[in-house]
Amino acid sequence: MTWIVENVQTILSIIVVFGLLIFVHEFGHFLLAKRAGILVREFAIGFGPKLFSFKRDETKWTIRLLPLGGYVRMAGEDPEVVEVKPGQRIRILENEAGEITHFLLDEESMPGEGKEVVASSIDVERRLRLVAQLGEEEKEFAVSPQAEMVRNGEGFQIAPLNRQFGSKSVGQRFWTLAAGPLANFILAIFLFILLAAMTGVDTNEPIVGGVSPGFPAEAAGLKPDDRILSIDDTPIHSWTEVQQAINQKAGKEITILLERNKEQRQAKITPAPFLYIASLSNTNQIDLVPGDEVVAINGKPATSLATANGLLEESAGKPVVITVNRVENGVNVKRDFTYDLGKDALQLGEIGRIGISQKRDYSVGKVLLSGPVETWNWTVRIFASLGQLFHTPDPLNQMGGPVAIFKITGDAANRGFSTLVFWAALLSINLGIFNLLPIPALDGGRLLFLLIEAVRGKPIDPAKESLVHFIGFAFLMLLILIVTWNDIQKFLL
Repeated sequence: MTWIVENVQTILSIIVVFGLLIFVHEFGHFLLAKRAGILVREFAIGFGPKLFSFKRDETKWTIRLLPLGGYVRMAGEDPEVVEVKPGQRIRILENEAGEITHFLLDEESMPGEGKEVVASSIDVERRLRLVAQLGEEEKEFAVSPQAEMVRNGEGFQIAPLNRQFGSKSVGQRFWTLAAGPLANFILAIFLFILLAAMTGVDTNEPIVGGVSPGFPAEAAGLKPDDRILSIDDTPIHSWTEVQQAINQKAGKEITILLERNKEQRQAKITPAPFLYIASLSNTNQIDLVPGDEVVAINGKPATSLATANGLLEESAGKPVVITVNRVENGVNVKRDFTYDLGKDALQLGEIGRIGISQKRDYSVGKVLLSGPVETWNWTVRIFASLGQLFHTPDPLNQMGGPVAIFKITGDAANRGFSTLVFWAALLSINLGIFNLLPIPALDGGRLLFLLIEAVRGKPIDPAKESLVHFIGFAFLMLLILIVTWNDIQKFLL
């Protein structure tokens, strides 16, 4: 209980991020289904037992226990069940036009109301007719397209054939299925735009945007808007070249030629060493991550790479306590982590820092353009990393399941809102890509069947397609269980 109280913000961040990604994905399906005239029976966030629900118009909106995904249940995806059988005694309610609006299937549903009839035949998909015995007379009743079957107080709306998923054209079904992943890409675009509005857009120009207090650049007199012309007589044309030149000179004096107010001036600066985790052989642990700034080892200050390596050698073959500096919720904090050098290797790196940041562009045009540009760039990178999975000896160990994603989302929330927005954008792209993979049971698998139908000119046997999707779903559940167990071993045991 104490842990929950201390981590309320992290827990809420995880709920909001996952809820947003799932809602947007399913809302994409929902929107295109409604546009195509498909009856959407349920819009669900989560799986398993229902926690909360309400009905608006034709659709029941539910929140379920397991936050592992969601679904939009459309009429016709499963065989439609007609609960009225020949010879069954029911009661019916009619509207002013004489159409049946409710089939009352038991005494508990609106007792005493409606006409009592004995059904002879019923068609609620094509003709929308009920033939029934009313007293001594057999009569045909028209059925409203929005009529409901009511049992135990629960209404179930009928689905005429033209409201069912399978009755729609290949194009309508294709875009209804594709809309979920596409909605995730659109969400990523908006999140990257939000991130750019908060942090600006990287211009890569060699112009100083900010000078950190207490760093060598401040002592040397560098100021925002200074343009760096050269470092140690090497011409500079981009911020990337600025970083490369400074990174290589930790602890060594450099001469910077800069331009300020159309005047050139020189500054001599000695970059401060910045020690970081370069690589870890134990990638299963999550405490230390590549890029972490190392400030102490076993409580002793790590002032240079040589000093730090010396401290690591003293602890060779034993657990060592490494102190790292991180930014969490906008504040620098120090964290101590234990790493067993007796079992695993650890390599440190060193770069120089002088305490300057690049100037960033906050113009509306650049901010808006950054959304699609960043989404495209990260989509390409993620596809490339998927390809690399097939060339690794243990691909399952490189995957992250729900536990890993929850953990990383919590870490991102602790590092600040902008980090959380960036991570949510990446997750949204990943969700979009994953669902487009041609794997049975996923949107991509169903899209593949639609493409085959378009080529053949006729649909694949629904029973065979359902079997393929069932096998695919079972495979996915097995994969999720394996990856989740790997995550539990990495993060919780």
